[in-house]
Amino acid sequence: MENVLLAIGNKSFSSIILKHLENNLDSFHIANQEVMHHRYLEELIEVEKPDILIVHDYHLPSDKSTQEEREEEWLSFIQRVRVKYDNQLRIVFLCEREKGDPFLSYLVSTNVLDIFNSRMIDMEDFVDQLKDTPRFKRVAKFVTKEVPIAPPSDEDEENEELTATPKKEIKEKKEPRPPKEKKPEKPPRPIVKKEITKKVVNKQVVKRDFNIQVSNQVERIVGVPIEKKLVMIGSHFSRSGSTFISHLLARQLARLGVTVSYIENPYGSCYTYDRFIGHERTSNYRSKFFQLAKNPKYKDELSFDWIQDGINLISRNPSEERNYETDDIPFDVFIKVILSAPTNVTIIDVGTDWNKPIYRDIFDIATNAFFVVEPDISSIQHLEDPENTATAYFHEYMENEKSSLIGNRFDPEILKNEVIRELYADKLIASIPTFPSKDVFETQYKGSFLNDTRQYSKLIATQLNPLLSDLLPKEFLKKAQRRKNGLVKGLFNKKITIQQASEGGNS
Repeated sequence: MENVLLAIGNKSFSSIILKHLENNLDSFHIANQEVMHHRYLEELIEVEKPDILIVHDYHLPSDKSTQEEREEEWLSFIQRVRVKYDNQLRIVFLCEREKGDPFLSYLVSTNVLDIFNSRMIDMEDFVDQLKDTPRFKRVAKFVTKEVPIAPPSDEDEENEELTATPKKEIKEKKEPRPPKEKKPEKPPRPIVKKEITKKVVNKQVVKRDFNIQVSNQVERIVGVPIEKKLVMIGSHFSRSGSTFISHLLARQLARLGVTVSYIENPYGSCYTYDRFIGHERTSNYRSKFFQLAKNPKYKDELSFDWIQDGINLISRNPSEERNYETDDIPFDVFIKVILSAPTNVTIIDVGTDWNKPIYRDIFDIATNAFFVVEPDISSIQHLEDPENTATAYFHEYMENEKSSLIGNRFDPEILKNEVIRELYADKLIASIPTFPSKDVFETQYKGSFLNDTRQYSKLIATQLNPLLSDLLPKEFLKKAQRRKNGLVKGLFNKKITIQQASEGGNS
């Protein structure tokens, strides 16, 4: 039985790996402690004496700031433990790097023979590989010209382990002339991949043997990296306004210049397609669910992309797509749809289907979950009834720190009510007021967003600000606000007449 020590640094990621290892307790024993910072690695290895150490390139916190420093830190660490423990310690390296990254070749040279560099990991294969002995053939693809390595023969691989020390001591068993190799203590400059600053890749593991990238930092116009977010919004009760709020939030993010996708619940009734006049604004449109479902039958001229007011809309065409069941859109297809949306924020409109197993799995990888509630006493009593098993999942979700409440049709006076304060004070982070039905209807008739109306634009931005603060960096919001104020101030400080040319410049 192999003793396994986790050094991943991300609880969501670790918990999924832990679950799969615990399903194989005949093969693995999990160490009592988990490494949560790079500086404690060697100390806990000494205490726990693991046979297998599973580390993550990025998630495990470090005192090093640059990519080059972190790479040198990893190489130095691996060499020290190789000298001390030889091949008794098997290192499993998780990361997200290109196959040709020289750093991966350096890892191979230090006898790291378990490297998972993809954002998608089949956990069954992962566990099976750990049950097997380390094999060079699994990592041979990572060897590059910058860091040449003499591979062992098949017979060597089966019968003898590679030596523990790097490069110079990786001698051939049957190769007459091993290539001359450099020590990783002094890595050449190519180890730093181009000059891509502020590119940081995070990921988390999801259930059912998949690993999905849900946190990727990119540069925005205002110069602040934005982590990728996966947001779930829904309610326990129908007609509570979760779709309305999802649309408002998506549009507000787009107005700030944040790329955003909206995914409508494929198992519920269609709404968004007609809400934004899809039959006029799209041509032969089908949703990504239709495109990515198993064995889809469609013609080449169909369109699967719909961008509306800066939002990537993924919604069924009710005239052409029937209601889907979870058998039609299983977990793996839903994940493909999520991955097909290369945006900073992806909003999933869950509707009232929180209790579906597929959404329970997606909840594990979501960064935020917002539950919409109304100021309705009967509904509140239904949710809070301790003997009501139908709402048990709601309380389970709300215990998670990623979950928050949004009050819809909550006027300011309602927030002062003692029942609301007692039940929802800690979790209610935003309240959306009641808007006149005629104004809401007018935007529906035009297929536009309430955010874009002059009379409600500022109010909606203010009410959504707590949600934006949860999803976007403070510095991003500050710079976006300064940019907006600077533009307005600049226009009024200059004595100009706004003509067509200046309007075009502001579009």
